[in-house]
Amino acid sequence: MEVDYNKISRQYDDVRSADLKLISLFSEEVEMNENTRILDFGCGTGNYADKLQKVTGAKIYGVDPSDGMREKAKAKNSNVVFYKGNDKNIPFDNNFFHFIYMTDVIHHIPEIRVMFNELKRVLKSNGKICIATQSHTQIEKRFYVKYFPTTAKVDKERYPDIEKIISSGKEENLEYINSVTYCDNQLVKVGKEFVNLVERKGYSMFHLIEDSEYKQGLRRLKSEIKEKELELETAGGTLVWFKKK
Repeated sequence: MEVDYNKISRQYDDVRSADLKLISLFSEEVEMNENTRILDFGCGTGNYADKLQKVTGAKIYGVDPSDGMREKAKAKNSNVVFYKGNDKNIPFDNNFFHFIYMTDVIHHIPEIRVMFNELKRVLKSNGKICIATQSHTQIEKRFYVKYFPTTAKVDKERYPDIEKIISSGKEENLEYINSVTYCDNQLVKVGKEFVNLVERKGYSMFHLIEDSEYKQGLRRLKSEIKEKELELETAGGTLVWFKKK
């Protein structure tokens, strides 16, 4: 089953708010000011582009293939410029950006070497790329996998593991800097708000599992949260950093 991201854009902000910790980690690695040109690749509804522009004052651009996503993004911040584009066509000149990042995007890319080649084209020499994703181990540790076990299998097939990302970047002559895990093993409260998101299938992988598993997992989740919120550990994420030589 394919996922309709124009349809998902209507509720995307319910599950994809900008993480200020992630923005802080970007800022530790990249100097950002009003002269810095930054690309949010696969920007979705523009949550990170919006926050990063307001925090740093940098010149932020967003690229996404979904008309629905970009429409919502444009309404958030008139200082950010959004364009239609994808892994094969980023509509900017060569050597344009100082920094490119993507958050939870790489699993949507069919050929990541093609993507890296296009990112490298629009990136300046010594510019940096940051890929925010999850390792296969982190996917398996997601707290909701116990309710929907096939989601781990589905997403490990979609998400390239960290070593694959690193080797693909190197094959496109990008310099690998490092990989950093963040926000792992933190306790979070899970309650009725999360149940509501699951009911609306706010995460794309809920569209990719059998309906019988989805309904059974939802019933179990509702039953356990009926009395009180659950306190569960986060799986965290991984940042993979590259530099253009």
